[in-house]
Amino acid sequence: MYFDTIQMFPTTAYIGELSNHVEHKNNFYKIYPKYDYEETEYVNTVSEECGNPFIHLEPTLENLFQDISLHIKNYAHNILRLKDIFDVTITKTWLSRTRKAEYHIPYHIHSTSHISFVYYVNMPPNSHALKFLNKHEPNALFDGLFTEIKNKDNNLIEAYNEHNCQSYTVTPKEGHVLIFPSKIPHSTATIDPEFTGERLAIVGDCSLILRDNELTYSMGYINERYWKKF
Repeated sequence: MYFDTIQMFPTTAYIGELSNHVEHKNNFYKIYPKYDYEETEYVNTVSEECGNPFIHLEPTLENLFQDISLHIKNYAHNILRLKDIFDVTITKTWLSRTRKAEYHIPYHIHSTSHISFVYYVNMPPNSHALKFLNKHEPNALFDGLFTEIKNKDNNLIEAYNEHNCQSYTVTPKEGHVLIFPSKIPHSTATIDPEFTGERLAIVGDCSLILRDNELTYSMGYINERYWKKF
């Protein structure tokens, strides 16, 4: 019996390897104290809430963010097939850090950007994974169909795949950058309760800004120098 599928609602993440990872890692650890933060009961996984989301402005990390931007452009142009009419603008960057297995980031989105990325600086064994949520579940024939149920006897799904999953987990390697649409709900997930060490990543948001000679398009941001602020 012949059959095929048509993927009408894809969500595509991108994983790229940075060839100069050792150099980038060493350069970051030299300035790590500047972006370190005190962990509390409420602030334990990200430095974003500490008011210092400007890692991308560090002169010594210029090559790192140049390399990341090349991967972002590859994702936008060669995977999503956008026209080469945009400048990639990194707007904020912060740390994602985990030192305890029970510390994880709940589902959230980055509502102020187009593309988000995570550069994995240090990944001990059994580090926390990144988990994406299939929020709208367009293939669900009725509400709750794709809900993950541990008891197989009560689960209507025979086997989970890319067509019927409620979530998708990615376990990137150190030295890789993971790129995805900012509007996709995502979280971190504990892989092993015996996890030790420090999982460390640089997270960033970026916006696609139309170049000055491409302002005839009705969609897309134009450069902020044309904005009027009140």
